[in-house]
Amino acid sequence: MADELISIIVPIYNVEKYLRQCLDSIQNQTYQNFECLLINDGSPDHSSKICEEFVEKDSRFKYFEKANGGLSSARNLGIECSGGAYITFVDSDDWLEHDALDRLYGALKKENADISIGRYNSYDETRYVYMTYVTDPDDSLEVIEGKAIMDREGVEEVRNGNWTVAVLKLFKRELLQDLPFPIGKIAEDTYWTWKVLLRASRIVYLNRCVYWYRVGLSDTLSNTWSEKRMYDEIGA
Repeated sequence: MADELISIIVPIYNVEKYLRQCLDSIQNQTYQNFECLLINDGSPDHSSKICEEFVEKDSRFKYFEKANGGLSSARNLGIECSGGAYITFVDSDDWLEHDALDRLYGALKKENADISIGRYNSYDETRYVYMTYVTDPDDSLEVIEGKAIMDREGVEEVRNGNWTVAVLKLFKRELLQDLPFPIGKIAEDTYWTWKVLLRASRIVYLNRCVYWYRVGLSDTLSNTWSEKRMYDEIGA
């Protein structure tokens, strides 16, 4: 069977310094059957010119402009305009490993899963330092069945950022039906991601870096987690 279409949704706002690296990493994926939806969320910089360059030379890139409404509204427009059987998200100041789509898609199909989840490394923009968290990559796949993610071990597992963000993942399109990102909610990634995870019958987890996350001095990542916070954030 031919590779199925993957929709990559990239919200864009004030990232002209980093955008080209992000889009190059998408264009150079080993998995070639994708569409990349570039959602300009009213960015006042020159990001639009970079987007137009990619759209002009590669028909897989599609460009959309909207009034500034925030990350959630940009992602929601991307979902609405996408046509792929699978959907993934990339933040426009980050970038993908060259085989990210291949690995996420391959794992999902191999295990007949609804969602595949990879791992990430980071780059500190202020110190020019690469931070490698995936020190023991292999081809092992961990499968989580049904609501097993809600057990105690699963709750503790979300302390690492792999589970609580919209990026790093490949979703079957039908899982996102009637589930938009919430507008104006703090930690919208966590809220939305848990909603989607709870819809999945089968999730596969890859012990491979698929994503590079750019961080700086303003980056904050909570080191605390509790069951109460989890239920609060999924709206239960």
